[in-house]
Amino acid sequence: MNPLSKLALPPKLEPYRKEIEKTCKPYVHINTVINSPKLYESKFGGNPYLPLEANHPLDSQGKPMLLMAQINFSEVPSYKNMPIQGMLQFFICGADNENAGDMYGLDFDHPTSQKDFRVVFYEDVTTDENKLTTDFTYLEDVDRDMFPIPQEVGLQFEIKSEPVSPTDYQYNDIESDLFDDEEMEEIYWDELTGEYHKMGGYAFFTQSDPRDYDEALRAYNVLLLQFAMDDEADIMFGDAGVANFFIKEEDLRNHNFRDVLYNWDCC
Repeated sequence: MNPLSKLALPPKLEPYRKEIEKTCKPYVHINTVINSPKLYESKFGGNPYLPLEANHPLDSQGKPMLLMAQINFSEVPSYKNMPIQGMLQFFICGADNENAGDMYGLDFDHPTSQKDFRVVFYEDVTTDENKLTTDFTYLEDVDRDMFPIPQEVGLQFEIKSEPVSPTDYQYNDIESDLFDDEEMEEIYWDELTGEYHKMGGYAFFTQSDPRDYDEALRAYNVLLLQFAMDDEADIMFGDAGVANFFIKEEDLRNHNFRDVLYNWDCC
């Protein structure tokens, strides 16, 4: 079945369905599951997959960072340019960096600087826990007061399709072709935000897309991961905020995760 046929629209937007569907892209929708994932399974929060020979990522103060997410691609449906196997991890420091003025590991002046956040990729994943770190007592003293993901939750994935998010900078190029009525545009902004956990597709922002006012950042053209507000999993960045990671398409194809654009904002 064509995924576009499943696109749910508010009744008042039905006359614009054809134009809206032209903007649709597939993406990997992520659902959180309240369970106890294994060390080698996909999850938000909790202890990371860490081979015995690997080092735990440290922040700019030399302290261990906390796991935001890990994606085991063997559990993810095939998606353009994404790995078909391997473990992708996202770490941030647990507290504000008072020296740099950072929060949630982001240096707003240098959003690709992985000094207080880190993206790690393992090409091969073992399920033998005898080959993995299992003692994480060294994390007990890490400050978690500001950590936005307070509990470990499992993840499930499915391919869906979505129209352009009104807060993604790409919306600016097509909005004039979508609506000739201000009321319809307001309905679109209210109903089709793209505010959920995902990989690929369009990004959601509570404030603005940094790529909108900095054209150089548009080279980071793939949404690698989005964390949205999640009441069930108790996930929130600031006041009803969202976090996004972007990567250049060529780097994604080459499994090069050293150059990633990180952004978060809140209301």
